[in-house]
Amino acid sequence: MNVDERDKILLGLGTGVLLASSLRVFVAGAYSSLEKTFFYGMNFPSGLGILLLLLAAFLVGRIVRKGGAAIMAAYALALLATDATEYVHLVAAFALPVALALVKELDVKYLTMGLVADLSLRVLAVGAEPADFPYTKVVLALFLLLGAYALWKEPGTLKKPGFGLYAFAALLELGLIYPNAVMRYSGMTVYYLPEFVGFSLLLALAILLGPHLAKKPAVAMALLIIGSATLFLKPLSLAGLPIALASTIALVESAKGSRGGIIGAAYLFLVATLALGAYVGRDIGLPFMEDRLEALILVASVIYALSAYRKNAEVSLPKAREIAGPFLGVVLASVIVLALFNAGPTYAEAKKGVLVWTYNVHQGFGPYDGTFNGYELVNLLAEQKPDIWFAQEVVGGMIGNGYQDVPLFVSAHLGYAYEYKPAVEGTYGIAVFSHWHMKTESELNLQSVGQARPAQKVSIEELGITVVNVHMGLSEEERAMQAEELLKFAEAQPVAQMIAGDTNAEPDERAIEILTRDYRDAFPERPPYTFLWERSGVVDKENIDYILLKNGWPAEVKDYGCLCDVLVSDHRPVWAVIELP
Repeated sequence: MNVDERDKILLGLGTGVLLASSLRVFVAGAYSSLEKTFFYGMNFPSGLGILLLLLAAFLVGRIVRKGGAAIMAAYALALLATDATEYVHLVAAFALPVALALVKELDVKYLTMGLVADLSLRVLAVGAEPADFPYTKVVLALFLLLGAYALWKEPGTLKKPGFGLYAFAALLELGLIYPNAVMRYSGMTVYYLPEFVGFSLLLALAILLGPHLAKKPAVAMALLIIGSATLFLKPLSLAGLPIALASTIALVESAKGSRGGIIGAAYLFLVATLALGAYVGRDIGLPFMEDRLEALILVASVIYALSAYRKNAEVSLPKAREIAGPFLGVVLASVIVLALFNAGPTYAEAKKGVLVWTYNVHQGFGPYDGTFNGYELVNLLAEQKPDIWFAQEVVGGMIGNGYQDVPLFVSAHLGYAYEYKPAVEGTYGIAVFSHWHMKTESELNLQSVGQARPAQKVSIEELGITVVNVHMGLSEEERAMQAEELLKFAEAQPVAQMIAGDTNAEPDERAIEILTRDYRDAFPERPPYTFLWERSGVVDKENIDYILLKNGWPAEVKDYGCLCDVLVSDHRPVWAVIELP
């Protein structure tokens, strides 16, 4: 391998990782910042990152290559220093257009190496965000720094990416390159590490073989649209979306233009906003988008295909070793994680004294600054060892949170079994975790005026009990309505002995009065709070998370409490030791 070829590979690896990572971090940081503005009136950084993205899209064609290398290195060092996306996304706003400028210059075969390297990092992180865990964060930064080194040595200025490449980035950021997103979009609510690894290998092949479709752009366009349309025919999308991904890669060379870069950046922001609207549309003024992610992916596919229409381009096809090398990297990552982590649940024998938690994990974010909380969550659970965990705001592959898969990485690290009830789009909802065999008896979304609010009823075989997990709405009237519906749901056969979750209701509210007609609070005395957000003089302290036991059920509460000093989420873990009859 000559020096020039080596530098192209290094630059390709760095570019693919930079593109995927900066997309995740930019969207997550902008989402977290705007959420903080919406709820608490915090005006920084708020929408600053969006303005910086538009500015960077305007300037990128004027940036010298050494300047691009410096931005790339700065992004790597920022991730090494912190995963506070509210601040790192301000750097990602510049890194993202730089990544697209490099995509414009590179042969697509080198880009595929970088995208597969990012996929390998996702495998090593067992579905978590690579920037969150120390061992993957270092490897992520190394890829970026090596790419910056290769770019630093080149003279000249960066080329300006046009609308087509921003449309390419938007389609990737809708989840096509994330195995957990594709599986959950397709209706797989429960799976474990082997399935994740297997599907990661499939997506790696789709990425690496995509350039071979580039010789027939019309076929690639048709396959892209057909593949995306299979989202309306689940589970056919398990095959259709990898085909759509391969077709997306195939059209990159045809999408390389120089016009419309600023419009493209605005389009990328619009697509990300609409995708978030699929989850929380009624809360952010986009009710028409709720549960419409499939339609958005299809429309984005059509727009990307049109941006490449009738633009034939020369494509340098990868050699066999250029496919085999990156693919073997994913295989190696897969072997490592299957050897080191739990391939499935580790089951325990039944016992009488059960430690029960309810804990809202804030969509994979820490309480402040948009930090990812997966690493801290795994350590907390490993230390405290709850037997049953009722979890809310559980993300399984959502655009606003770096496509983290909380059920997967919790299971892989700690051996929990889980039952997942997505509220919308298969990737955001509630889950029950335990080390016993479980079965979902029934589930529903409660009547809501805001975002969808889920409830699930799960039976735990070895314990012989049935439990209900819930996440209720934001308005008092809405919660009272939901409490009546929840009570009927819990008392339908099989009757639930326990209701737990985030009710968003204070103890003196009508909703709690309704629930405690037939269920009793496991806490004789309530903790001082179960939710706390405190920053810059703004304090939001609430007592809203509960463990409720069925009246007449002869279980005994042996101990109870709140880990009120734990800062993994904006909520606090609420626990009770329950002696089963």
